[in-house]
Amino acid sequence: MQKLVILTCVLFFFYSCKNKEQAEVVEGIQEIVEVPNTVLQLPDLSPEARNAIGNWQRFQEFENDLKRINQGEIRQFSRETERMAAVADSLQISIPETLNSNAISSRMRVVNTRVKLLNEALHQKGSDSLRVWNNLIETNLAYTNLLHQINEKFEKQRIDAMAKTDENLETKKKQ
Repeated sequence: MQKLVILTCVLFFFYSCKNKEQAEVVEGIQEIVEVPNTVLQLPDLSPEARNAIGNWQRFQEFENDLKRINQGEIRQFSRETERMAAVADSLQISIPETLNSNAISSRMRVVNTRVKLLNEALHQKGSDSLRVWNNLIETNLAYTNLLHQINEKFEKQRIDAMAKTDENLETKKKQ
């Protein structure tokens, strides 16, 4: 009987220690996910690209959230990544006609996927800061590539328009 009481006390002691460790882990999750400030270097967009993005509903909201996350505001990080994931879905579905191309559409899918991976890494129990940091870097890279592709689309259009103008001038000279 005495052995049973001692065994029960020992098991109770280990059980209470285990619960205390779990509570400390849950309380420490926010500390684990500290992300250092990053400087998000966005490419300069042409006026045409800026105008086209202005017509893309919720695009500016997405960009502002990404900039805020890069400042390392950990208290808002969780809510903002959730909102960014929802906005990325909306952006992927509603690409304006002026921007709608295979290259931009595929870059937007990558951005959408990267935001969702970042959100998942942030909300996953036991996720370390390195994993969150790497996902943030990948999200930034995907977004930067999207902006580069948008710039390229308008650069190609400008070059095509110049070539067409040159062709028209040459045709008029020959006549």
